[in-house]
Amino acid sequence: MQPRSSGFLLIWVIVSVWFLAAATQGVAQTKFEKLHVGYSAQAGSLAPIWITQEAGIFKKHGLDVELLFIPGGPTAVAALLSGEVPITVVGGPAVVSSNLAGSDLVMIAGIVNTFAFQIVTVKPITTYQQLKGKRLGVNRFGASPDVAARFALKHMGIDPKEITILQLGEQSTRLTAMMAGQLEAAVFLPPITTMAQKQGMKVLLDLAELGAEFQITGLGSSQKFLTQRRPTAIKFMQAFVEGIHYYKTHKPESVKAIAKYMKINDMEAVGATYDYFAPKVVPQKPYPSLKGIKALIDLTANEKPEVRNISPERFVNTTILKEVDDSGFIDRLYR
Repeated sequence: MQPRSSGFLLIWVIVSVWFLAAATQGVAQTKFEKLHVGYSAQAGSLAPIWITQEAGIFKKHGLDVELLFIPGGPTAVAALLSGEVPITVVGGPAVVSSNLAGSDLVMIAGIVNTFAFQIVTVKPITTYQQLKGKRLGVNRFGASPDVAARFALKHMGIDPKEITILQLGEQSTRLTAMMAGQLEAAVFLPPITTMAQKQGMKVLLDLAELGAEFQITGLGSSQKFLTQRRPTAIKFMQAFVEGIHYYKTHKPESVKAIAKYMKINDMEAVGATYDYFAPKVVPQKPYPSLKGIKALIDLTANEKPEVRNISPERFVNTTILKEVDDSGFIDRLYR
């Protein structure tokens, strides 16, 4: 009986090795579609794209995504127009401005559809009117924080000409400038807001509390890409909405990813970022806000009255997201 048992054992080993080799070869032959995806700021509002990458969800949907940091909305738009980066997390103002200038760029998803920005000031400034004559920092003129700053000033009853608006790059640079006495105010988001408060600074105005719809951040792409590579766009959108679900349901992993991409070790501040955006600000179904885009058009119309009657539908293409949504894919994630 022993030789027969040994024979069966040998056959079992050979079959197991064959299956293992076949499985390994199958993995080796798996082909992922390469895709460059940009993001335009190191801000907590962009967390869903980082977390989709870190959780391996793009790979799950057959995409080998390389995330590229392209600072500032206007710069990110230039990358979209080049075709090298077909999808970018970018500010709504930059996409609308480019489209009005003749490009085919559109918003295909909305991440932050309201003014989720905070005006932070140094300790001596406790009222709106005390901002007059002072210096306020944004990242770049025309980018979302700059638009938010001007909206905030209007709400405060301050003419932008009554203060000095400076473009200083990323939030960490603005915070450093405030700590050095080079700024009296800046536009921030958590976790930088939390870090600023630890330095004795004050949130003078949280724009999110105003409840105004405004297309601050979303996914930008071109009509050309959506037409010519629609299957790729569908896979990307499936991965992205699944990434949002992961973001909302996996706080420890999400906080870790936010800390990594923002290069921040203050985990209390990073946790505050998650708590600010994940529960309410970022929608489960990330449709762009037509009212939010109309607000952008109206803002532009202050200088270019001829654009006031342009329909906000011109600046969006939700066919990809709607196809994913209509399939029941998003609803199944939250069951």
